[in-house]
Amino acid sequence: MKREKKAAKGSAPDRTMLKKEIIGIAFMLGSLYLICAILSFHPDDEASFAALRWYDIFGKAASDVAESIHNPFGLLGARLSAFFINSFLGYPVILPVLSMFFWGWSLLRAKSLKPALFFFLYSVVISIVAASMFGLTSAPFSDVMAGTIGRMLAALLSTVIGFTGAWVLLGVIAVVLTFYMGKSVFAALSRIVVTVMRAASVPAEAIRSWNEERQEKRAEKRRVKQEEALRKKEEQMRSVPAPVMQPKEEHRQAVPLTYDEPALPADATPAASTTLQQLISQVPGEPEMIIHQTVREKEADLDERRLKVQTRDREAYRFPSIDLLEKVPEDNDHIDEHHLAESKRKLLEKLAIYKIEVKRISTTVGPRVTLFELELAPDVKVSRVKSLENDLAMALSARGIRIIAPIPGKNAVGVEIPNGKPKTVWLRSVLQVEKFKNSKMVLPIVLGKTIANEVYIADLATMPHLLIAGATGAGKSVCINVIISSLLYACSPDKVKFVMVDPKRVELFQYQHLKNHFLMRFPGIEEQIITDPQKAVYALKCVVKEMELRYETLEKAGVRNIGDLNRRFPEEALPYIVVVIDELADLMITAGREVEEPIIRIAQLARAVGIHLIVATQRPSVDVITGIIKANFPSRIAFQVASRVDSRTILDSSGADQLLGNGDMLFQPSDQPKAMRIQGPYVSSGEVEAITSFIGSQHALKNLCVLPAPDSQKGNGSQSSGSTEKDGRDSMFEEAARLVVMHQQASVSLLQRRLRLGFSRAGRVMDQLEFSGIVSEADGSRAREVLINNEDSLELLLRNLDG
Repeated sequence: MKREKKAAKGSAPDRTMLKKEIIGIAFMLGSLYLICAILSFHPDDEASFAALRWYDIFGKAASDVAESIHNPFGLLGARLSAFFINSFLGYPVILPVLSMFFWGWSLLRAKSLKPALFFFLYSVVISIVAASMFGLTSAPFSDVMAGTIGRMLAALLSTVIGFTGAWVLLGVIAVVLTFYMGKSVFAALSRIVVTVMRAASVPAEAIRSWNEERQEKRAEKRRVKQEEALRKKEEQMRSVPAPVMQPKEEHRQAVPLTYDEPALPADATPAASTTLQQLISQVPGEPEMIIHQTVREKEADLDERRLKVQTRDREAYRFPSIDLLEKVPEDNDHIDEHHLAESKRKLLEKLAIYKIEVKRISTTVGPRVTLFELELAPDVKVSRVKSLENDLAMALSARGIRIIAPIPGKNAVGVEIPNGKPKTVWLRSVLQVEKFKNSKMVLPIVLGKTIANEVYIADLATMPHLLIAGATGAGKSVCINVIISSLLYACSPDKVKFVMVDPKRVELFQYQHLKNHFLMRFPGIEEQIITDPQKAVYALKCVVKEMELRYETLEKAGVRNIGDLNRRFPEEALPYIVVVIDELADLMITAGREVEEPIIRIAQLARAVGIHLIVATQRPSVDVITGIIKANFPSRIAFQVASRVDSRTILDSSGADQLLGNGDMLFQPSDQPKAMRIQGPYVSSGEVEAITSFIGSQHALKNLCVLPAPDSQKGNGSQSSGSTEKDGRDSMFEEAARLVVMHQQASVSLLQRRLRLGFSRAGRVMDQLEFSGIVSEADGSRAREVLINNEDSLELLLRNLDG
């Protein structure tokens, strides 16, 4: 019974959407019928059905009249066309009828009805103005273009303000109305036309792909016939024992180089065949090479999904359109075969010097690098190839090569060589794929394209935390923008919230527009993007407190994680929280242990309650990325770094020092033994600004999420007795005040020695004494001045502070 009730609740919005879609389709079909009927108007039809009443249209008398009707849409079409043209506004009535189609389209696509309303008002006024203008003319077609209302308004205006005044008035109304309302109306209509054209192009694309597949099958048949003919010819050549044939036989056996297509198809261009013949003649006696075809992702339009959703506080939220991102330039999949052959030749020559035999080579061309998979002879050690990394880079004149020895799951060694002409991966190209549109992941993030040109999408909820490190300018900030943009395109404000810490102050400021939708609020702090290190510590402690409260909620509900909780109680679903820290090194320098403790607690415990960390740093050293932090971040991204030591600090292996920069990364998934190379997509700051501004321009949510305030600090060691009173002063404040007044000298070391306090706590007590007016401000290396002369004055001051 509970499942049935939940299903009924969950299906209510679907039923509402279904009703709207049915109404929208009815509007569109009705408007199309009316437009076609009006355009098919014939003046002689009115005489045929003049004696026929409206309620007799389905009677027996109507069948006799229908035979003499010229309108192809029957008696109803003739009736409606005659009414709208002769008795209403004439042919300009098509504009208001077209607005009905716009209404239906907006209902069907679940879009806002405001543009449709504006277009309806605009079309009604413009059609009346146009009918009145035609009514002022004496042309023979003016009757059907003006209608009864147009002629009546034309006669009225010409009588009141004159013929010329009527033309001027109607012209001014048309121009002003078009200027003020036409922009938004025509923009919406243009989007509809583009969508319709796209839909119309689908059958043409299907026919074209079918034709290409048919041509490929024919080429394959011709290739098979050529291979059979060649095999028969070789058998005949073997049967002839003439010594003249031996050079040809040797030459034939010395060229084992093949591609995915062993023989050229008959319809190949002469230029392509010449190139292949040159490659074959340049590499006699070398192992065969296979060029793997790259992955072609199926494209999908994100704007075709349901863009408008209802949030829990009854406010409508609209996902950002894909058109906010820049259009992707057309990318040809041309492979520079000459560059591949040249790289292969140099690679084999260098390996031959060190007596390393290669059985087979296969290549995969990616956006930035090409992967050569070398199948070695059985007696060759993998470590020998690994030690030749620098020698191969010098032989190939490459900026940096990376050797994968061996490739996981394959009997081969991988050598990644930079491409001569690298390609840029754009964010729009990796978002507009079927894989991202229909993703079932909880928090899908797009990381880029692999060497096989496959769009790589990861689930942040299963990572569960992500560590990003690399040198300055390698692409860390762009990667963070891509990850956040992916979540904004995939998740609504009810599903995910962000906590952003930006010590550099300039990397995340454009996300300020998300304050009313996606950003969490902190008690006692106005800003929602934290830039101050001390406030960052406080914000992280607020997240820790939220984590503890969520665990209490899970315990009361009897579930293990946030996913089970949200499925059991959908009305009280908790949002996922993504904590983004753009520069960890600055926080570790200024706050140190204070910021490391909450980060470690969140990384260790927060996965089950839906809190995930994304931490970036440009200083991958062991004092920033400590062993405890690294142990709790199984998923890591390494951009270009300066040395192998930094690469091992991030990934526990070398390779990041050979990256190319500009988004070239090594991603270490939590479920794979070795890192994979990915080319990250590029998104400009202008595109990020457009996305956040679009979200910020929508109605603010009423129920804003506020994190709970953390408990008062409970230390250990030197802070075990450091409880604070209700007014914020330390429990040792009064004793410290009496000590400095008695000795008439104030220093942190004095409080440490006499009161046995730690350095940090003694410094805080000294700051409280300064704030209360007992000691003066610090003046460099000089001792502080005690402002209270005797203990009586001190007691009076303490009573006033307590009062």
